[in-house]
Parts: sequence; C-alpha cells; structure tokens
Amino acid sequence: MVLVRTLALVVSVGLLAIPVASAEATDSPTATKRVVRAWSARLNAYDNAGVARLFAHPAVFVQGGSALRLETDAQIALWHRLLPCAGRIVSIDVDGELATAVFRLANGKHRHCDAPGQKAAAVFRVRHGKIVAWVQVPVPPPATSGPTA
Repeated sequence: MVLVRTLALVVSVGLLAIPVASAEATDSPTATKRVVRAWSARLNAYDNAGVARLFAHPAVFVQGGSALRLETDAQIALWHRLLPCAGRIVSIDVDGELATAVFRLANGKHRHCDAPGQKAAAVFRVRHGKIVAWVQVPVPPPATSGPTA
C-alpha cells in the first residue's frame, strides 16, 4: 500500500513539475479559473458527460494512491459518476497551467458524500481550455491573504 501511494505521489509530482512550454501556451488565470468553475458546476449538477467534455484526451487522474490515464469521454464521465461528493469552491489559486482548487464537500444530486462539510483540494492542469490532469492533493494551509474563487 505504501508503494502504491509513493508511486501515485511520484506520478502526480511529475505531472505538476513538467515545465510550461511557453507563456503563449498558458491560458490566462481568468480562463483557467473559468474551466475549474465549469468543472465544479457540472460535477454538482451530475452532468458527467458535460464534465468529460472539459478534458483533453488522454487525461490523467490521480486520487487515493491510484493514477489513471483515461482516453475517452465515456471513461472520464464514468470516473466522475463514481465520485461520492459534490462541493462548493472555497478558493482557486492559479500558477501557470496549474490551478489548485479547494472545495467544501457536500452531498449533491445522486451523490452521497462520505465527508460533508470537510475540505478537499485538487490541482487541475489546464492547457488551451482543456483539463489535461486532475490530481487530488492535501488541502493547503490557509493563506493570510490570497486568491479566491
């Protein structure tokens, strides 16, 4: 189990450490936040097909010690259908292609959350308006003053 978690951490750090090709390839922070907000809204509405359309192909997902490379909208929609929680965005911090979003978890349409009220975080790698990677990460410590959703 420790090996799997270590592997997932290595994969996720590797995904996040890949340098941005150029400033021109990076979407604006506003555009990146818009994609993350669209992901959250569609997830909360249980619009799994709509969520899938926000992703590039293939897309990488890292969660709970597992890393997946999903190739189709159907695979991405199924993965999202299996998420137990909806949530409300608390904050989004953008750095180049990476957006770290913090959510307050909740029940939702067809979602019965195992930790309602708790916070969770994910890093989204967004390139040309599409999510290329989604990595669940520990919730970052609160900033004294920083970016918000």
